[in-house]
Order: sequence, then structure tokens, then C-alpha cells
Amino acid sequence: MPSQKTDLQKYLCIHGHFYQPPRENPWLDTIEYQETAFPYHDWNERITRECYGPNARGRLHGKGGRILKLLNNYEYMSFNFGPTLLTWLEESHPWIYEQILTADRSSRARYGGHSNALAQVYNHIIMPLASTRDKLTQIRWGLADFRHRFGRDAEGMWLAETAVDNESLKLMANEGIRFTILSPTQAKAIRPLSFKKDSFGGQVGSDKDHDSVSWRDVSGGRIDPTRPYRVLLDSEGGLSIDVFFYDGPLSRAIAYEKILASGEDLLKRVNKIFDSHTDGPVLVSIATDGESYGHHFKFGEMALTWLFDHIEQNQGTKLTNFGLFLELFPPENEVKLFENSAWSCPHGIERWRADCGCSVSRNPLWNQAWRTPLREGLDWLAMELSSIFESRTSRLLKDPWEARNDYIRVLLNQSEEEINLFLKAHSISPLNDDEKVEILQLMESQRMALYMFTSCGWFFDDISGIEAVQVLMYASKAIDLVWTWSEENLESGLMEFLIQAESNDPRYGHGDNVYQTLVKQARIDPTILTAHYGLISLVKEAEIGSWLSESVTVLWKQNIISKGIMANIGEVNVVEKITSREFTRTYLALWIDGKVFTCLVGGRSTLDPDQLTGEIRSVLSLSPDEGQVDIFYRYVPDTKRFGLKDLISDTRRWIINGLSVDLYRRIKDSMGIHYGSLQSFIKLLKETGEQAPSLLNNLFRLWFADELLTLLNLDKGKEPIDFNDLVTQASLIGPVPRNHSNEKRTVEFFADVLKDPTLKQETHAFLKRQIDSFARSNDTVFLENILGLLNLMRDMNIDLDLWESQNLFYELKQDDRFINSLTPDMYGLFKELGQKLGFIMGD
Repeated sequence: MPSQKTDLQKYLCIHGHFYQPPRENPWLDTIEYQETAFPYHDWNERITRECYGPNARGRLHGKGGRILKLLNNYEYMSFNFGPTLLTWLEESHPWIYEQILTADRSSRARYGGHSNALAQVYNHIIMPLASTRDKLTQIRWGLADFRHRFGRDAEGMWLAETAVDNESLKLMANEGIRFTILSPTQAKAIRPLSFKKDSFGGQVGSDKDHDSVSWRDVSGGRIDPTRPYRVLLDSEGGLSIDVFFYDGPLSRAIAYEKILASGEDLLKRVNKIFDSHTDGPVLVSIATDGESYGHHFKFGEMALTWLFDHIEQNQGTKLTNFGLFLELFPPENEVKLFENSAWSCPHGIERWRADCGCSVSRNPLWNQAWRTPLREGLDWLAMELSSIFESRTSRLLKDPWEARNDYIRVLLNQSEEEINLFLKAHSISPLNDDEKVEILQLMESQRMALYMFTSCGWFFDDISGIEAVQVLMYASKAIDLVWTWSEENLESGLMEFLIQAESNDPRYGHGDNVYQTLVKQARIDPTILTAHYGLISLVKEAEIGSWLSESVTVLWKQNIISKGIMANIGEVNVVEKITSREFTRTYLALWIDGKVFTCLVGGRSTLDPDQLTGEIRSVLSLSPDEGQVDIFYRYVPDTKRFGLKDLISDTRRWIINGLSVDLYRRIKDSMGIHYGSLQSFIKLLKETGEQAPSLLNNLFRLWFADELLTLLNLDKGKEPIDFNDLVTQASLIGPVPRNHSNEKRTVEFFADVLKDPTLKQETHAFLKRQIDSFARSNDTVFLENILGLLNLMRDMNIDLDLWESQNLFYELKQDDRFINSLTPDMYGLFKELGQKLGFIMGD
């Protein structure tokens, strides 16, 4: 006869809170280069490669550490993604974004119509610290964004930092949210429910004797997290929301105790919890930052993949999500919560407004007293922005705050048609163009007002950190948007608070200096934006980022080349995204003697284009001297001068890269003159068995890198690419250091050359293109090219990032129609490729 434990209903739900704060420069709506994220462009890119992508294709390893299968972890776990992060993923990594949506759709079939994805309050503000209006906007924006992406209404909603108060729960319940997830330490007391039906058809409410039922204290995390609970939100019991409490010790073990080093260890911890129960059902629920799985803990996503596959393959424990479990096992107990509490601060919500002792580095010499004036200053600014917003829009809109709640539709679809529909739906009467721009400007000021309360701004240790600087950037942008309507200097008012915020970094002193040195230098007004365009336009090979090409429209342009000076003169329209505000600027960009870059930018010229160009051309013909163009100031009002140091790092990098490409081509062309001599010399070395003297090492390195780049771009051809000749040529580089074999010297040479990021990028792109080409054509030449490159890299002990190539291969491997189309010879090469990519390949 089976034991009671054998009959125990065991359910496991793992929730990942996937979130990054919005990192875009608010004046550009794009993320700038972040040096601390090296070797990636920014932290979003780095974490995507380490976490968001790998969880879309988790590796399950089999015998010999080779890949047995790939799983989409999102299909098996509960999750929420921050809406601002999903916006970025949709544009920057559409394949990963689509895998998240696909997983949610698949989970509906897996879990009885209940999907894995939860909504999130929009930009991760601490809800108990927000005004009622802001709370409602955060909820409605979060739900609208969710509906837009996942094609359904959300059942549950994640609260930023699980920070909770009764008003937020009421607003969520009124918007149709059924449940949320909290820390067990946020539970204060419980008592049995007395049942009657609620508006959802579930059991809720209290009878006349229910109020006499005593509460049982469960503070200190003593609540049983294996069951859901209900929070009654009104005295009649008609409004409620359900709460799941995650398992505290197990969630902490995942976040901080390196338990993700092994999926088996994680399973043992889960089973230990099940073993402590004798009756069920039992839900083991885990909730952590989703970034734990791969970013905080390298390969942590693989432990998750192993766990999901093991549970799916073995009877006993069932994977579930919160929506399904709630349907099967509704709450039997009411819970009372600690008001104004959160999962990451034992002091309630003080971490986001006071020096409560919570920090990241726990440097004993540092304090976080700066949090209070930062919070107070932004609270003050938000009130001023709201006052301006309400007074200006009340004459144009039926209900300004309802319009703000609906503004999410514009953020999700910024087409002119959608913007006009939004304005028409909310305006009192038809609007002229200026009124349309004003409304959008004010709406954007409110978006910035919400963004400046993103929780990360207070979470870390200093006001000079990138997170606090980011929220101050939103504050500065909001001020820019409304300054023409403000009766006082909002920036000066904010400084009165920031001067009280002492930085722990002696370089900055106080928050006002942080604002002046780190925030204002990031400000990109139409004049500076024009300088970016002007200086980039001088370099033929420089990349023009989408944010720049979308914002700048050329009205006229002339190029001037004279006595060592290259000049670009013209007039542009700078258009602000969403609001469509237009600014006209005239510019003169100069490249002097191939080294000095400068750009003059001002308003409209008092001369017509031909006259202004003629005046500049005449002075440049006299002397190649930057000072000669001061005449520009005479005809163009409000002119300012800019150099490379005034540009954002991305633009400087584009210019430097563009110059590098040009220089590389010129050097390559000059080498081409002597290419025959170089080939003859290499032939001589081969015949004699000698090595080139070290004098030629740098020349050989340049030539070798170019040869490899050329091969990597040979995507077409009837014959496979021969990579072996590169090895022979590399072996001629000398002399061989003492205690080194020639083979070891060759390997070191390859490794040194392939440190170059461009070569790495081209190598990965080559592999992807070859697999794509084979999938389309079934031509084995592409397989032979891949195998040739992989064999070369193996022989040279060079590790490649094969993640994307493995994903592409696995998709083909799972496609029966494609596999059946292969001839035996083709399949033999395909199988060999799978083995080289690390897969277990059967017969």
C-alpha cells in the first residue's frame, strides 16, 4: 500500500523576475557605450548574451559533456519581463524576444490555459512611495504593454522589489489582477477564510462570525509558503487579491549560495522541502532575479534546464505556474501583510528614501544619507511637473490624467496615425499643429517624471553611480520639456535638494556636482546633435547610428576641400522623437590637416546657401587655418564650437572606426604594390624551411589578418575555402622563442591575431552565414567551409562563441523534413558538423 508521502501532490514553480532599468539616454532614446560592460557595448547587451539568450536555448548535456538537447527555459518557468526591457529586446534582439513570446504561448497548452508570463508595474517604481495617480498609471501601462506583447490579459502582476501597500493592491484588483508574489517576511498574520463567491467566481468573504476569528502571527517569515493566501481589500469582502509567498531559504540559496552550480543539488533542496510535508498539495515556489540564471551565476541557466528536463522525464513532482495552481487549489486562509514592505529591505521601504543601512558593497566608510534629499528633490520636481502638466493640458484635453494613462498606446506604436488617434480620442476640440506638439511634449514630461522614480536610482551605494545618474537624467529631460511654461527655474530648485546629498566619492562632493558633471554632459540638445552629424559627415566610412539618421534631415549641404582642410557646410532640421518638435540649425564641420576636428553650429544663416558657402570657401582658400572660419559667427547667430571631446562616446567611436577603415584600406592598397614580392618571399621561406626575421613580424600580422578576413568573406564559390594554407604561412613567422616548438609559436600567433574584436565578429558571422546558406541550398560546400574553420580553430586551441551556430544547427537537426532531404553523403557531413559543435549525434 502506497505511503502518504508517495501520494503527496508535489508541485514546483520557479519564477524569474527578468528586469534591467531603462538605460537609454533620454535625449537620444538610445543606450550609449558603457565601458564597464566590456567586451559588450552596454549592460543590456552583456546580460542578454549571458542570461536572456541562453535561457531561450538552455543546454542539456549528456555523455561526455556533449549537448543532448536544447530547451526554452521560459516554457517551463513562471516569469515577468520589465516592459522597458522587452521594448529594447524587441528592437535589438528580435529572435530572443520572439522566443519569450513563443514560450508563453506554449505554456498555455502545458498548464491548462494558464500562461507563464506575468505583467509588471511599468518602469519598476516603488509603489508605496508613489502617488495614487502614478500607481494607477504604472499598473495600466504595465497591463497594456503586456496585452500588446502577449495577446492576452495578465492574471498576475509583479511589484517592483515586491514593495507593497494596501492601496496598490486595491488598484491592481480593480484592474483585474488576480494575484501577486511576495516575500514570506512580508506576511504578518493569517486566519481561515469564511467562504462566499467573489467577482471572479472564487471563494472569498466573511460571514457575520468571521471577524471574531483570531489572527495567527506568522511574522519573521514563518508563513507556510506552499499554499496561496487571500488579502481582503474591503470590509464587505467583495474585493480581494491572492498572494503567493516564495520559499525564502531556497530562493536565497539560488541568489547567494551558488546552488546553481548543479541542477542535481537544486533538486535535492526542492525534494528536502517536499519531504518535510505529509499532506498536500504542496507548492514549492522559488522567486529570484531572473539574471541569476546565467548572469550572476555563469551557466546557471543550465542547472535550470537540467532540472526542468529531469522533472518532465520522471513522475512525482509536477511543474506548474501560479495561475494553474490557483485554479486547482484556491486559498483557504486570509493573510494580513506588513504595510510598506519589500523583499530587499528589512526596514520596510527605507532603502529607497533613507540611510537605512542596506547597501551593496557594505563599505563601512560609506553611507547612503544622499537617498533622502534625492527622493525629496524628485518628489518636489514631480509635483511641479504635474502642476504644469495639468494647467497646460486642461484647456486642451477632456481628462489630462486619463489621457496620461492611455499614453502607453503611443509608446507602443509611435506612428503618426496612432498619435493622431490618441490626440483625437482625448482632445476637447480639433487641435492645431502647435497644440499637438505641446500635448505630446507634456506627455513626454510625464513619462520622464515616472522614469525618474525607477527604483535602481536608490538601490545602490552612491549618488554618483550610473543608476542614480540615470534617474537624474530623466529629471533633467523633464525640465527641458517644460521650461518654457515654468514660472520658476526648476533646475535651480532641484539643486537646492541635491546640494544636501553628499557623495561618498570625493571627486563629486555633492549631488549638485554630480548633476553638473555627469548629467548635463549627457544632455544632447539640437545644437549638439547637429555637431554630431556634422563631424560624422566628414568621415566617409563612419557609421551613422539610427538615432541620428532618424533625428536629422538635411536641408542643404556643400562639401569644400581646400589646402589641407575638408569642410562640410549645411543646414539641417532636427526633429524630436514622438513630439515632432523641429529645430533648424546651420553647421560648418572642419577636418584640418587630417587631425583637427571642429564643428561650428548656430541658428539660421542670414545669407542664402550659395552666399554662405562662397564666403567660407573664399576664406579657406587663403589659409588652412581654423581661425579663418570665424566669419561663420558673423552670418550665423548663436554659434557654438564643438570638438570630438564634446561628442558622446559612440559617435567618437564611429568616427575613429571610420578613420581606421580608411587608413586600413590605404595601407592595404600600398601593400598591394608589393604583394608579388611578399608572395615570392613567402615561397622562398617555404622552399628553404627558414622563418622570417622578427623585423617582418608586424607586417606579417597585418597581412595575415587581412588574408583571414578575405577568406571569411568568401561566402560563395564552387570550391570549399582552404584554411590550411593559413597554418603553413603562420608557421613562417619567426624566430621561434627558446623552449617553444614551431607548432606552439604558430598557435600563439593565431591566438594573438584573433584577439582582434573585428576578426572575432567576422568569424562568428561567417559560421552563421554558412549554416544559413546550407539550410537554403543543401550544398555541402558550406558544410565543408564550416568544418574547415572549426578544425583550424581546434588545432590552434582557440575557443569560439558557438552559441548561435549551435542554436541554428539544432533547429535543422529537429526538422525531420530537412533531415530527410539530405543524401547519405550530406548527412555524414552534417553529423560531423554536429559533433564539432558539441552535440551527441546518433546514427
